[in-house]
Amino acid sequence: MLSNLCKVALVIVCLCLPCASPAAEAADDAVTWMHADFPPLRIVEGPYAGQGPSDMIHDLMRREMPDLDHHVLTANLSRTMNWMQKGEKVLAVGIIPNPERDAVMQYSMPCVLVPPVCLVVRAGEADGGQGGRIALREFVARKILGVAVDRSYGPEVDTVLRAAPDPSRIVAHMGSNLLGSLLDMLLLGRVDGVLAYPFEATYVARMRGRESGIALVPLKDALVPVVGRIAAPRTAWGTNMIGRVNAVLQRHRDTEEYRQAFERWLPSGAVDDYRVMYDEFLLTR
Repeated sequence: MLSNLCKVALVIVCLCLPCASPAAEAADDAVTWMHADFPPLRIVEGPYAGQGPSDMIHDLMRREMPDLDHHVLTANLSRTMNWMQKGEKVLAVGIIPNPERDAVMQYSMPCVLVPPVCLVVRAGEADGGQGGRIALREFVARKILGVAVDRSYGPEVDTVLRAAPDPSRIVAHMGSNLLGSLLDMLLLGRVDGVLAYPFEATYVARMRGRESGIALVPLKDALVPVVGRIAAPRTAWGTNMIGRVNAVLQRHRDTEEYRQAFERWLPSGAVDDYRVMYDEFLLTR
């Protein structure tokens, strides 16, 4: 699936609590949860603050491990990597393993499942192809596509974008609120489609009161969901924490509370497919 989403993690993440202090980080009974601000996986501010899937996971861990003093720190992935490399007592939710991260991190069983990147179009214009899916290369051959600058959408989709015969049909947008700006361009008719993950597209449209104005079309080029894990440093402390985290996940991944934290951010028409993916996800370790 989307290998980015967890930039997405991401990575994805926790309750809005005070940042950890150096003293707290050093305490034997303390753990600092490092989270990216990546709504809706982690929602730092606004009316839905603390209601993302990663927020749910952190709250769950805090309830299940009351002997620990839990702190939350909003941090980008490079800072999280740096702290892991130093062997700090930190955990991060929604990390997607790769060779660079593997060198400094160890991982829990999967804890986050994000559907593949999709094409967001205006409501009523979802002309999906066979099986309701559309081939991205066919779309960009005849319409204008909006993408976020310097963002990876996964190897399959990235390959299509790089090989597009007419690059002028791909509008790369930059700014502090990339998806929000791209959706505005879509609704204003400046582009015909936007690439996004279903969770984030639904969240941003909902925050703008425009959820009914968009439709999400699955891509033939993006079939594999993104799976994120909880990461810990490669230390004895980290190994112990991964064991404890796995025990909690094992008990809760199939509960209604856990599932609903993800499903609430999907459009209603995507929930059934997500449940099929999630049942397969539960078989992974």
